[in-house]
Amino acid sequence: MTKDTMKNKSQLAKLLATENIEVQENQVQTASFDVVNRVLTIPIFKEEHKSKHVYDMLVGHEVSHALHTPSESWKDMANRSKEFRSFVNVIEDARIDKLIQKKYPGLTNDYLKGFDKMYKDNFFGTKGKDIKNDYALIDKINLFYKSSKRLDFDFTPKEKILVNAVDKCKTFDDVLKLSEEILGYCKEELKKKPQIVKVYKQDPNGTKVDESELDSEDSSAKSTDDKLNEWLEKKSEEEDSKEDDNNDSKKQSNKIGANGAGGEGTATELRSLTNDDMDSAVKGITDKEARQRDYCEMPEVDLKKLIIPYSKFIRDIAIYDKKQHDGSYDRQQIAKAKVRTQKFIRESSNVVNFLVKEFEMKKNAKLYARASQDKTGIIDPLKLHSYKFAEDIFKKITTVPNQKNHGMILLLDWSGSMQKHLLPTVEQLLNLTLFCKKINIPFSVYAFMNNHRDERDQYSQSGFKVSKKTLLPDATTKLVQLFSHKQSKVDYMRVATILHRAAMYFNGYYNWRRMTHLDEDDTSVPSISGDYYLSSTPLNESLIAMDKIIKKFKNDYNTDKLALVTLTDGASNSMNHNGIGEIYIKINNKYHQAGSYYSDNKDMTSVLLKYLKKKYDLQTIGFYLVAKYRELQYQLRVPYGKEMLARKMFSKDKFIADYSKAYDVYFYVNSGTRVANQVFDSKSDSTNKRTLKKMFMSGMKQRINSRVLLQNFIKRIA
Repeated sequence: MTKDTMKNKSQLAKLLATENIEVQENQVQTASFDVVNRVLTIPIFKEEHKSKHVYDMLVGHEVSHALHTPSESWKDMANRSKEFRSFVNVIEDARIDKLIQKKYPGLTNDYLKGFDKMYKDNFFGTKGKDIKNDYALIDKINLFYKSSKRLDFDFTPKEKILVNAVDKCKTFDDVLKLSEEILGYCKEELKKKPQIVKVYKQDPNGTKVDESELDSEDSSAKSTDDKLNEWLEKKSEEEDSKEDDNNDSKKQSNKIGANGAGGEGTATELRSLTNDDMDSAVKGITDKEARQRDYCEMPEVDLKKLIIPYSKFIRDIAIYDKKQHDGSYDRQQIAKAKVRTQKFIRESSNVVNFLVKEFEMKKNAKLYARASQDKTGIIDPLKLHSYKFAEDIFKKITTVPNQKNHGMILLLDWSGSMQKHLLPTVEQLLNLTLFCKKINIPFSVYAFMNNHRDERDQYSQSGFKVSKKTLLPDATTKLVQLFSHKQSKVDYMRVATILHRAAMYFNGYYNWRRMTHLDEDDTSVPSISGDYYLSSTPLNESLIAMDKIIKKFKNDYNTDKLALVTLTDGASNSMNHNGIGEIYIKINNKYHQAGSYYSDNKDMTSVLLKYLKKKYDLQTIGFYLVAKYRELQYQLRVPYGKEMLARKMFSKDKFIADYSKAYDVYFYVNSGTRVANQVFDSKSDSTNKRTLKKMFMSGMKQRINSRVLLQNFIKRIA
């Protein structure tokens, strides 16, 4: 069953049930309905055995259980004998199937064709058997009603009364009373028709009835009826001796399914064999190789516990520096780092102005493209001379739509794998924040990390409230709010200095052999507090938190067009609830596959992005930073024959724009391409013309590549 088909069946079940039940497709052997938790579970069938009509019939059947079978009465039946439970299951199936088809006549066709398919494929074990003479009444009733009364049986007058009574069952209590009556009749029937016993010699679990128990030399003097009575009494005693075992069925008594109340049990000659055979057949077509599915809900988010404000970030670093870097040399290096940050921000004016220019041009172009002209009814004196040969002599007014309020939220990956990309990423980030400040649009920047440990119960201190049904996010996840349009200039520069210094530290610490763009003494840039060291990648946790953050952001600042930008170098951490199987998360009362390793559109990040986009009408932009093209081979799925073109594009333009993901656009960026702030220095001491030309061309190429990327970015947010 495909995902789309499963989604349709889920909706079908909910429509049929007229209540908000949960529908789950999972690695189970038979369909069942949990009457307590209101969960309908459908098996995962093998591809070659998937049938629309059979599937719809199963859904309709289980939904009818949800609607019409009383849960408490069904649970109480777990204490009854296995024989009785088998009979009740057959009669109850007949009752609820009639009710659901009466309420939704469109299902009748699925029941008819679904049974035909199952009967043809010998789901009921009838192949090679005389269904009129070889079966006890309970199995005749089962086949008669599951075939929608199309199979022809020669019921005796007594049997006709019992069969008609099945039609008259209106309540579950009626089913219980009738099941007792039919069970008693079948016991008498077996005494009178010993040939029927031979059909029931082997139960669904493969345990054969020993014929010697019925026909041995020691009992040759006894009549057939005596033999049958003794055998039935013996089986009855065996059942009584195993009454304690029956208590185990209580553990499954919440579930109503094709194999009856409370599990499979051990079949006897008085069980409905056709029902057992159907259960075995259904089990045979289930996909045993399918992965277990983990159905989860979203955890609740406590933003006060999750977010570290920039004021605390500044204070923590200041305290750390005072304790660890109070020496004159360290203070000197911190001062140098501050100077370099200030220099970078001054040199960023060219890039920021370019961004502002592009933004205003694209925004105004969009506005005037939607502009309209209307005649005012007032004569234009300048056109009056042409009244004899032109009718258009009236003044016109051009109406330009109101400008929309923009906003931007940026998420910065603060993971260990970012160390070699962190400096150019931070510099791009600073340019974007300066751009937002320049055009005066609301913005907020968060770094996501999970390096804040707590020796106490982690989830009690976590920003996430979890339960057995929810995803399990990393309890140590934190969002550090780095920048905001509400920040003072002083606080902005403090955070920018710390961030730029940290990027230089990690770049120097890990890349000291490749520091072509740093000063010689950059290896000695002081470290930052261990609480803010690079960690792993709780991107999905951050996107879950974005639901609340975006909602508050839009309400506070009345933004019409909001852009969500992620700057990362890889995939998020896993949040699998049980640690196994495929994850399905519940969003807006629907389950979405969110744990696929084989589809970019079915992983959790994509599912969360699609949810946020749809709910808040976002522009979603991703930056994936890599050092070499070969690092993209498992991320960028280039069509066959386009590999060389993609490689050349990445080498020439230093980025590739991917529109196939859940993001509106996903930029794979060469992390070696830094923001081209530098202006060519014409006062260079070099007198070599070739060297000057090479420097000039290199600088121009870098500026062009940088601006092409920025142009593409602005195009998405304007």
